[in-house]
Amino acid sequence: MSRVSPSVDWFVTSGTLILSGMPFVTNNHRAHSHALRCLAGALALFAVLSAGTPALSDEKITVVELFTSQGCPACPRADKLLGELAVRDDILALSLHVDYWDYYGWVDPFASDVFSHRQQRYLDKRGLPYVYTPQIVVDGKRHASGNKPHEVMSSIESAQQDVQGRVGLHLKRLSDTQVRIQISDVDARYRGEAGIIIVRYDDRHVTEVTRGENRGKTITNHHVVRLMRPVALWNGEAVDVVIALQELEGANPAYCAIFVQERGQGRILGASSVDMRTVAPRG
Repeated sequence: MSRVSPSVDWFVTSGTLILSGMPFVTNNHRAHSHALRCLAGALALFAVLSAGTPALSDEKITVVELFTSQGCPACPRADKLLGELAVRDDILALSLHVDYWDYYGWVDPFASDVFSHRQQRYLDKRGLPYVYTPQIVVDGKRHASGNKPHEVMSSIESAQQDVQGRVGLHLKRLSDTQVRIQISDVDARYRGEAGIIIVRYDDRHVTEVTRGENRGKTITNHHVVRLMRPVALWNGEAVDVVIALQELEGANPAYCAIFVQERGQGRILGASSVDMRTVAPRG
């Protein structure tokens, strides 16, 4: 492990292989086939949708993904920055813990190869030279070091000004186990496939690190992603569908979110989130 440059506040791993082209929605060895079954079920649901149904439209939400690790000595400051972004209504801030730091003395309890694969796919898509932590990706398109707040804020501002192709999208909690996804029909039919991705994430975790590069530190992580899974493909038509969350494996996180992302893990076109701890509406 070596610092890239005294002027660059991030770390890269040496000799670490991160596979590309892997499914980015699994938490165990059975998950790939399980994801495909979920996808098939979701597509069956979409077959009965009313394409003309108008959707409620959330205000524009920018997705900020932080690739981080509790084993990375440069990450705590970026974790704090994500916490500041997490309280904003116009941002969906997500903390994705990679697993390639787990071999340096501390095993991050929230790390997953799912997120390492997702970061690698961004690298392949954008032609970046290497993966590193802490890395921030804004709306799937813009990249910045998590320890350079000015670059991060500039990327967010640029993404918020980029309104072309944005999708009106809304997520509503129906019960403890069901959410309703609504996506409005776009004026110019979206060309090419996009994916509807569902995300479950916790509010906050405080961890005392006892080994590794951050030994002795207490680290606070915000909006820790526990599950990320595609539920259907989307081609630009209106959507109004109910998803049963009990079909998804994993913990029972505080929040649920969805976003639409261009195929090949490209630009994120729209997002919405809901607090699953609120009282379920009646009727």
